[in-house]
Amino acid sequence: MRRRGRQPQTGLERMHLAQTIGLLLVLYSWMVAAILIFFLFLIGRLYENKFRQRSNYRLMLVPLALFLIAAIWYVVAPASSFLSGTRDFVGLAVPDALFLLAGMLLAALCYSLYRIMIARKG
Repeated sequence: MRRRGRQPQTGLERMHLAQTIGLLLVLYSWMVAAILIFFLFLIGRLYENKFRQRSNYRLMLVPLALFLIAAIWYVVAPASSFLSGTRDFVGLAVPDALFLLAGMLLAALCYSLYRIMIARKG
């Protein structure tokens, strides 16, 4: 007896489903990274408000925004813009440059926050 309902998926449907799931996982992972950057923002804010040490915590929002813009760019970029014709998480110049810029800025801000946190008073 045959079951009624949906027909088995073709290879093309499975490929599109796998690509969609992959893109959602990429976006999810960058959202988790964004949450971690936001925690750094909150730590910097704590040091500025509680201990009266200037931490430039507002600048943490710049790499946060750059990371999110680049991640969303990869998700919504048309598949034809990639060299291989399939979606991948590398290969577009603008989002890659945004990731590079955000990473360098975040590293500098984290080092600055680290120096503030370990500074000795006395």
